[in-house]
Amino acid sequence: MKKLSLTLFTSFILSITYAQPVELYDLVKALVTDSTGYENIGTWAVGKPKQYPVVWKADKIEMSPDTSVNFYRMGNANISIKRKTFMLANKPVSWNVMLKGPRMGYASFSILSSPSKELAVKPTIDSLFGKQPFKAKLLKRCDGKDAVGFYFYEVKLPKKDITFIKISWLSINGNVAIRIDGYDSYSRYSAKLVCN
Repeated sequence: MKKLSLTLFTSFILSITYAQPVELYDLVKALVTDSTGYENIGTWAVGKPKQYPVVWKADKIEMSPDTSVNFYRMGNANISIKRKTFMLANKPVSWNVMLKGPRMGYASFSILSSPSKELAVKPTIDSLFGKQPFKAKLLKRCDGKDAVGFYFYEVKLPKKDITFIKISWLSINGNVAIRIDGYDSYSRYSAKLVCN
């Protein structure tokens, strides 16, 4: 019995570690609410572990002491960009996913990579989404420095509500970390758009 339990546990850990990568575009599209003609909020998917390609830290939402976050849910995802995965010190780049919003559902999300020399500075929405179907309008840019900056877009994905996406980067010693923040029309006002 112990051997069977150990085998199942090892299989579970390996399935998480070697999960099939999800395209960044597909993850973002899954997290943006569907177009219904009404303003929507995202579902936390508690009790539905396969709704999003994310391995959640807990099967619940948690209350944040930060009132700008309210409630949140955190997890990790194995992400590829245009079918390419990235490495750091011979290990796959780790991507953290965080949903944020009121108890009834999330209104914004963040996707953050660990740093890698393989990630490029100044990533645009076109460089991340490639030839996938979307329309984007650049609303603000802060790209005067290679070390740090962002692009802020209004984005329309097929059959999805309009979303606002901030793509930011931080580069130290040639290692680049990327952060993608998605906002609905209400939460977009919480986006930090000051150019440093």
